[in-house]
Amino acid sequence: MIETDYFTYLPDNGLCEAWGCTALSTGYTRIHPGTLYPPVRHPDDHHFVWEKGRTLQAYQFALVSEGRGQLQAAPNPDTVHPVRAGDVILLFPGVWHRFAPDPATGWVESWIECRGSAFDRVMELGLLQPEAPVWRAGGAAEENFATVHRLARADPLLHQPALSTLGLQLLAQLCQARDLVGQGRVRLVERARRLLMEKSGDVPALDAMALELGVSYSTLRRLFRQQVGVSLKQYQTDVRIRRACELLRNSDKSVKAIAGYLGYNSAFHFSAQFRKATGLAPSEWRERNRSTIFDRE
Repeated sequence: MIETDYFTYLPDNGLCEAWGCTALSTGYTRIHPGTLYPPVRHPDDHHFVWEKGRTLQAYQFALVSEGRGQLQAAPNPDTVHPVRAGDVILLFPGVWHRFAPDPATGWVESWIECRGSAFDRVMELGLLQPEAPVWRAGGAAEENFATVHRLARADPLLHQPALSTLGLQLLAQLCQARDLVGQGRVRLVERARRLLMEKSGDVPALDAMALELGVSYSTLRRLFRQQVGVSLKQYQTDVRIRRACELLRNSDKSVKAIAGYLGYNSAFHFSAQFRKATGLAPSEWRERNRSTIFDRE
């Protein structure tokens, strides 16, 4: 790990936004025992005093690699969370917090601040909770931060896309460490989505698929809508329509053959559902979107 303090702040970045995470700030600070905390050198929207605390407008991972301290944060501001070497403090946008090293030990802190739809989606799924703001991270996170510091100190603007992907890696490591990605209901829904995509030409009966997954159809429907935002039946239809579009664009199969391949009882039923989803009949959609490879002599 580096030994020289630094920090850098970065602008929004359209490329990073495209994959759901933009790194906005990184830094490293060694706080010696008995030192005033926090140092008065950050922008006003990041600086704070202990008595008032602070609220950020983005997500932040803050690794404490040496020393110890404490954290308080909403929604339980009176709860004191101990922070030890190897812990990562999780800070959430719009959530009040304050933290500080123990004056007897000081600490070494590293941070990366991110904003993006990937973090928002994980929050929506309930995989991150402000009620659990400390993560016992381990060596993988420390290695990740070492790379963050190397890139940020070399050229933060040039490396902003790479820094943003490192923010995503930390998010993935956190979910894996807490076994949140593998939680039963999340895993169940992801397995259902995978089955629907893999069997777009087989069209499994949804109640039979629920039985294969070991739950009742009503339970699967409820969990699927909660986590995906659409019904199980609508998702199955969407998968079939997307597959139909791929076949219409990139193959010379007839509409009737595509209907049969995707498990429709008739070309008429397929055409009606396709028109409802896209606003065009399959033949019209193909004419407008056909791959040029099939237009060659």
